[in-house]
Amino acid sequence: MKLVIWGMSGRMGQLIYDLAIKDTFWTAVEGVDVNNPIDKLKFTPDVVIDFSHPTALDSALGYCEKNNVPMVIGTTGFEDSHIEKIKIASNNLPIMQATNMSLGMNLLFSLVEQVASVLKDKADIEVIEAHHNRKVDAPSGSAVTIIESIEKGLGRTEKHAHGRVGQCPREKGEIGVHAIRGGNIVGFHEANFINDLETIKITHEAHDRSVFAQGSLEAAKFILDQKVGIYNMKDVLGI
Repeated sequence: MKLVIWGMSGRMGQLIYDLAIKDTFWTAVEGVDVNNPIDKLKFTPDVVIDFSHPTALDSALGYCEKNNVPMVIGTTGFEDSHIEKIKIASNNLPIMQATNMSLGMNLLFSLVEQVASVLKDKADIEVIEAHHNRKVDAPSGSAVTIIESIEKGLGRTEKHAHGRVGQCPREKGEIGVHAIRGGNIVGFHEANFINDLETIKITHEAHDRSVFAQGSLEAAKFILDQKVGIYNMKDVLGI
């Protein structure tokens, strides 16, 4: 199978490429970036993995729709308008979109939903995430997915308190969201369910970025055989 990586010059793009060329499943691997634009591609791929930037979404979706190529989207930092474009494109293409490609993180998404569904209003909820000092979006896409999973378990959306400063007593039902940026942190996420008597902490820490690259390649293999529609890593992992 032939693979094209959208955002080849980025760190994740390079990691995906390094793993893909060692995997005999892929007969050809190429990338798209500023040094190798779309019109320079040597072949039409069987699948595209996008780890670029929200500003590149239109070109990536347009290429895949024009050539009827399934797509894996691991880019984060999307606005609502971007998400709507992905949903529209999924009417014509199989698209696997995830804010985090690791097995552990997707298990965490399921766990926080279960805990929230049991505790409901019996705990204050705080979400903490930490990443390297070069990450531009906050909170991380994975933190957003954690919050969405918690709200699914609660059966409602809540007010989000992004950090706290000054006179800001905690409001009943709000979800606190805190982003840490520093050094070369690969990725740390923690959901806290806190009441007067105990605290439940559900934590995931990535030790190497290759966990996301490997997950994206598994997602690419999965999406090759799917019908049009939008999928996530739970579909890939069967959880």
